[in-house]
Amino acid sequence: PKAMQEHDRDFDDLLETARTLLGGNEDRDEIWEADRIVTRALRMRPHDPEAWLLKCQVLSAQDDDFSALAAAEMALGKSPKSPEVHYWRGAVLADLGRFPEALRSIETSFRCLAGGFDWLLEDLYFEKAMILDSIGRKEDAMETLNAGLARCPESPVLRAGLAPLERERLRSSLRIIKGGAA
Repeated sequence: PKAMQEHDRDFDDLLETARTLLGGNEDRDEIWEADRIVTRALRMRPHDPEAWLLKCQVLSAQDDDFSALAAAEMALGKSPKSPEVHYWRGAVLADLGRFPEALRSIETSFRCLAGGFDWLLEDLYFEKAMILDSIGRKEDAMETLNAGLARCPESPVLRAGLAPLERERLRSSLRIIKGGAA
């Protein structure tokens, strides 16, 4: 039992260290170090969905979207009802330009949401809106951002996402008047 507790503590420490390094996200060396640490954690527990999800995030930060998707799929296989796993899978699919699959994954994440995941709402609404915008569904994207703001009224991220869509809508609604003075 004591050896198992130390093993668990070591594993948790590795994941926490990797998260801290990834949190900086500006320093490429720290991201590579986070990757090395997560790989070490996965050697300790190759079936841990949290470690695979963190591996997905690290690989995404390294712009290795194909490997990030593989890691997300590993996490999904281990934790198929995790809204966070579906969110990350959707985000990586969107980065790969696979928008219909990305949208389905984000929708699945919304369906899997339960108590304790409210912190994910802002990101989910934003990601869904950006996917909808990318496939030309501007009105649906605006509706999604407004629905997000109804749930997360203080969100600067959702407000920032809405601003360019509103400007675009306004521009498209303006008509050019022929014969007007310049």
